[in-house]
This record gives sequence, C-alpha cells and structure tokens, in this order.
Amino acid sequence: MIRQEPKLHFVYANVDLESFCKPDPVSQEADFAAFEDMHAKCVLRISKNADLEIRLRRDGPPNDEWMAKGIMKVTLWNNCCEIEGSYPLTFSHDKPSQSIDLMNRNVLKNRIMGVFFNVEISMKFDKWEGLKVQKIFQFDHKYLDSNLNMNVQGQDFYVRSKTIFKEIPALRDYLEQNFEAGTKKYEMNELQGEKSVQAFNTMLQVAYRCTFITNIHEVGEVLSLAFRFDYPILKQKCEYYLMHEPETDWMQKLVFADLYNLQMLKNHVICNTVGLAQVYKDLHLNRLLETHTLRSIMFKLMELKKRKMYGDAPSTGWKPLSLPEITENRWGRLKRTPTSFGAPEPDVTSTFERFESTFMPKHIGEDLITPEFSFVEKSLDLFTYKIQLGPDHRLLFKIDWNNLQTGNFVWSVGASIYIRLTYQSNEQWEYSEQVIFDHDHQSIFFDGLHIQKVFPGGVEHLLDGLGSKPTLPKVEIVVVVENIRGLELEGDEVMDEEIDDEWILQPVRNHPIICCGKYLYVDKEVLRSKSRVFTKIFEQPYEPITIPTSVDKFDSFAQFLDILHGDDIFLHPENVFHIVEFSRSFEVEDVLVTSVNWLIKELDAGKLEKLELSVMHHVPELQRAVTESIVDVDELYSYFRMPGRFCRRMCQILFERLINLPMPGSGDDEDDQIA
Repeated sequence: MIRQEPKLHFVYANVDLESFCKPDPVSQEADFAAFEDMHAKCVLRISKNADLEIRLRRDGPPNDEWMAKGIMKVTLWNNCCEIEGSYPLTFSHDKPSQSIDLMNRNVLKNRIMGVFFNVEISMKFDKWEGLKVQKIFQFDHKYLDSNLNMNVQGQDFYVRSKTIFKEIPALRDYLEQNFEAGTKKYEMNELQGEKSVQAFNTMLQVAYRCTFITNIHEVGEVLSLAFRFDYPILKQKCEYYLMHEPETDWMQKLVFADLYNLQMLKNHVICNTVGLAQVYKDLHLNRLLETHTLRSIMFKLMELKKRKMYGDAPSTGWKPLSLPEITENRWGRLKRTPTSFGAPEPDVTSTFERFESTFMPKHIGEDLITPEFSFVEKSLDLFTYKIQLGPDHRLLFKIDWNNLQTGNFVWSVGASIYIRLTYQSNEQWEYSEQVIFDHDHQSIFFDGLHIQKVFPGGVEHLLDGLGSKPTLPKVEIVVVVENIRGLELEGDEVMDEEIDDEWILQPVRNHPIICCGKYLYVDKEVLRSKSRVFTKIFEQPYEPITIPTSVDKFDSFAQFLDILHGDDIFLHPENVFHIVEFSRSFEVEDVLVTSVNWLIKELDAGKLEKLELSVMHHVPELQRAVTESIVDVDELYSYFRMPGRFCRRMCQILFERLINLPMPGSGDDEDDQIA
C-alpha cells in the first residue's frame, strides 16, 4: 500500500497563446486527488490577463468541515525563458476555490517571446484538518497472501480472497456461478466498457479501505459494478461524488439517481433547483426518468412558478458533457434489472401466478436429456412449469402458455418472469426477465445452475448427491402477466353454458362467426369490401371462425359489425372507445374518423379527463387535439396540482406541451398576457 504525500502536480504542455483569442476563454482541466474523498480542479484562462482557478471539492457528507493550507508554485517556460512564482493557498468547506492572477496577456507574450509555452503547477499542503491522506493499493503486484487473480481486459488484479469476499459477498457468488471450481485466473469478459479497468480498480480500492478516486466519465461504470455486486459503500461514495460534482448538470444527475436508485442524490438535485429555466432546458430528456421522478418535477415546477423563480443555474465554467458519454456502460443488461422479487410498476392491471415445488435427484444419463424428461412438472391456470436438464447438464426452467386458440396467429402475452432457486439449505440463485409469449414462441426456456451445484454428487449418478445437506432444492417461479392481446381468458365472468343457438337469420348475413361463446351472423362479402383484415380472416379453411375479444367488448363488437353492414352510427361514452379500437384493428378508416371526431367534439369531459382517456384507450388523435387546445401556460400549470393521479405517459404528454409553450416570466409570455 502506498500512502501519498499531500501534494498536487500538473503540466499544461504546449499551450498556444493564440488559441485563447476567442470570445469565450478556452479552459483546460485535470483531475487530482491528494486526500481521501477530495478532488481538485485547475483551469487556465487567458483573456486580457492570464489566471488560474483552483477548486477543491470534498465528496462526503454535505455538513463535513475541513481545511487545507499549502503553497502553490507556478512555472511558465519554453525554449526562450522561464518564469516562476509562488502563492499561498488556503481551502476550506466555506471557501473551496481560489483564483490567482498570473500576469497581463501582453506582458506574458513579450516575456515568452512566442506563442507556445508550458505551464507547470505544483501544490504542496503542509497543514490540514478533517482530511485523510490518500492511500492507494497496487493490485498489479502479487503479494504472499494474494490468492485470487481476476483479469479485466488483460489487466491482472491480485487480491486476498478473504478480504475481498468479506467486503463484497456478491462477487464470490458471481465467480462461483460463472466459473468452474479450481479456476486459476478469472477472466471477467463481461466487463468490456471503455472505463471498465479503472472502475474495477476503484471498487477494489474501496474494498481495501483505500482512497476512492473517480471522475465523471468513469462513475457510470463504477455505479454499475456497485449495483451488480450489491456494494452499498461504493454506491454511497459515488452518490456523494455526484452530489458535489460541478460538471454534471441537472438532468444528468437525475438520470444517474433513477438509473441506480440514488434517493439522496435525487432529493439533493430537486431541492437545489434554482429556477424554471434550469428545468426547461433539459425537460425534453424526460423519457430517461422514472415516473415518480416526473411527478416530483411537477411539484417543483409549481413551487418555482409560485415563488417567481424563473432563472437558470449559474455556469460552472467547465466543459459541457453529453449524457450518453457519461452513462455509457457495456454491461447494460445489469443496469436496471436487479435480481429481486419486486415487480415493476405496471400501468395496467396485472395477472399474477406463482409456482412452487421441490425436486429429487435422479440418475442422470444421456437418455434423460430429452424434452420429455422433467424433474417436476405442473400446470396452473395460465402456464405449465417444467424443470428439465439441458445437454450441458444445466437446469432448464421451461414455461409453456396454456391458453392456445387454433387459427389465432395474432395474439401475444407480455410477462415478467422471476425465478428463485434455494438449494444446499441456504444457497440461493435468482433470475428475472421480461418476455413475450406469442404464436411463434409458446414456450420459453431459462438456463439455470449446473446440476453439480444443486446436487454436489457426480454428474452420472446423483442418488447420493445431497451429501451432508439433505434439504431438497426448492424452486419458486412468479409470473406477472402485464398485458394480453388478441386472446380471451376464461374466467368467472365467461359464460359456461354451451354456444347460444337461438338466433334470427338475417337476410344476406348468413355466415356465422363466434365471439365470446355466441354466434354472430355476417355477410362475408360486405366485410371483405370494408376491411382487408376481414379478407385475410375469411381465408381460413374452417368454419365457424372465432374472433377473440373480451366479454365486456361483445356488445360494442356487435354494434361495429352492424355499422359495417350499413346501420347508422350511434356513439356514446360506453361504446365509443371500443368502436375506435375495432376500427383501428380492422383498418376501417371512415368509422375511425367519425368516432375520433365524436370524441373531440361531443364527449362531455374536461381537457384533463380527455387526455387521461386518450392515454388509457390509446387514442393519439384525441390526445393531439386536446394538447393543441392548451395555449395558456397557467392552465397547463393548474394540471400539475395532483401529479399523483398521472401515469407515466400522462406526465410525458404534459411536459411535451410545456416545452412548446412560453416559459413563465419570459418576454413571450408577458406579451401573450398583455394581448
């Protein structure tokens, strides 16, 4: 371990004096770290005068007090001359930055006798309070107790397994699940980001209680590692860093807060928002934020408008950064899907199904690695669950959709799958993924652990595989069905009686179709002429054809068929949204236009209620008409009073309209009010 002397050093090489002849002085910057959790920034500016700005920042709890005193030596030199100067420095939590005027621009040009020169800055601290001197561990060196070798992009890291596993238990689980026992070097091939080597080194430094050093380009990957390996200390240090980091703007910090669940950072950003202009300039990126964050922004906008705080945050003076640059992470699949049983917040009513079972070890031969063999199999209302063995001797979790309808090729079921396997008494393996079942994918497989981990006996014979831990492995599978399209699920509301044969045969409408267990009679030629979707449906070789729809939409579907056969259109709030849905599904443009116009002009509801209905029933034409009718910014702000009632899409619609209206306090807004 190397304990660093508290000093800072940097060289600006080949500074071009002519490059500073722009209206905005060009800034150069560098990262320093001399104390634990302490960062320094140094910016060289040359306009009429040459000056340096040095800023120290403590990445720790906001109320911590600290102080550092020292001497800074500045040397300017080239082939013709050398200029030196020394300046006393005093930094503290109350005064974290200092600016030093070096000399006049013309004097500098005359003394260096040219336009190119070098600047060397060195700072040495001789007194400090509330700070610890930086410590760095050299992981590229193999010590006597270094018994674990991990490799990231060709860079070796030698660590003591007992130390690292005590600090990061999830790292041990990761290595056991992804590598064979007895591996000499663990190749971390999934870490392929541009900053993965530095981020991994940062995580190990924190685990060894050494100094935490990062920067805005690297912190995204560091947070990803903290999130993946469940390391709260590293996550907290990154959170403190982002709270004090001046380079990141308002939206970038909120994106980090939502991406990695940094609640303290989110509260800090919202509370320190200074004006409407600060929010407006990044509001077009609202799609990157969580729903509850969008609601918090609505509250903040109301507060800022009420207090007439219209300004923007002061410029930090640092080079602007792009959001994709600082959030890039090659390990993207681990960003937002932690292995947990917390179902995501759906905007629709979800159907929930749970499967639980234990299973016994059996003799494993090649003849048993077949689709027919299962450790355990069980059918529930929606799905059939099987635990099988794959060719690579890994457990396979197979989930089959039960409710198949012959001839229906356009159905889909979106679901979130959560799998938890408890084995060897207290060991656990978890996995979660969002999937879609449809006509082409009626079964989905998930790879599990190797069979030797679950039953640690031999691969060929597992009868005694439980060994000294006779507890049978237990599997729990939770399926949250979030949306079902094109299918009718049989439930309590579905009529159990036989198909109703009591009907009155209407002239020409003599071809039966089945909907919700009842016959409806139609004229095929009329429907073919009205809709090409019906043309494709009637190409099926069997009769009667079944049209899948839910029971609550049956009456509206019957009315829709009557409209296609020439009846007058009678619309009311109970059927109009279903008519719009059927018109869109079966591509009947004239009925769709008539129904949408009725919603816009005749529906007895306020603008906010119409917006909510347009989102609920997926009517973008109604949404567009309502948002375009909102031209008063005060009217729009009045809708922000109850953001808790809004779904995610509603928040985004209101923000998109807010961007297109003048900001309160702007000249355009005042002119509109006068007019």
